[in-house]
Amino acid sequence: MRAWCLASCVAVAIAAHGAVCAQQAAGAGTPPAAGSVALFDSSGKAVARPLTDTVVLIALGGGLVAPASIRPVFDPDGRTTSGTATWQSGGTVLFSSSDCTTGANVYSLPVVGVRAAAQVSTPAGIVLYVGAIGSTTTVEIHSILYDTGCAPVAVRQNGLLPVLATVNLSTAYPPPLSFQ
Repeated sequence: MRAWCLASCVAVAIAAHGAVCAQQAAGAGTPPAAGSVALFDSSGKAVARPLTDTVVLIALGGGLVAPASIRPVFDPDGRTTSGTATWQSGGTVLFSSSDCTTGANVYSLPVVGVRAAAQVSTPAGIVLYVGAIGSTTTVEIHSILYDTGCAPVAVRQNGLLPVLATVNLSTAYPPPLSFQ
C-alpha cells in the first residue's frame, strides 16, 4: 500500500511538471495575452510588461523593446504606498561631446538577453536612454550625465553601446504606476 501511494504521488508530480513545462514552452516569445499582468500609468494606459518586480519591458515601436526600472512610492511616514510605483533613476549616460548633447552611450547590462539602457533624472523628468544590441565598444568620453547634471571628463571607456533612442518616461507615462 505504501509503495502504491508513493508511486501515485510521483506520477502526479511528473504529470503536473510536464503540464507546467508545456505551458511555459507554449507561451515563450509571445506577447502577453489579454488579461495578463501589465504596468499602467496614471492615465490608465498600458505601459509595459513586468520582467521582475523592479524591471519592466517597454515596447517603444519598430520592434524596439527596452528595460526600465521602477521603485515603490513612499508615504510621508516613509512606508510604501500600496499598489503604486514610480520611475527609478540613478543611471549614467556617457557622451563623446563635452556638454552631454551628442554621442550618447550606455553601459551594457548584466541581465542576459536584455537591451542596454540607463535612466537619468533631468529637470524635464526621468529619461530612458536605450542602447543598441551587440558587442560593446571603447569610446572617448568627454562628459557624463548624472542625476545631478552634466560633468565634463576626459576618459577612454570600454563596455559601452551607442544610444538608439530616448524617451521621457515622466511625460510619456506619468506616475503613479501600478500593476493590473
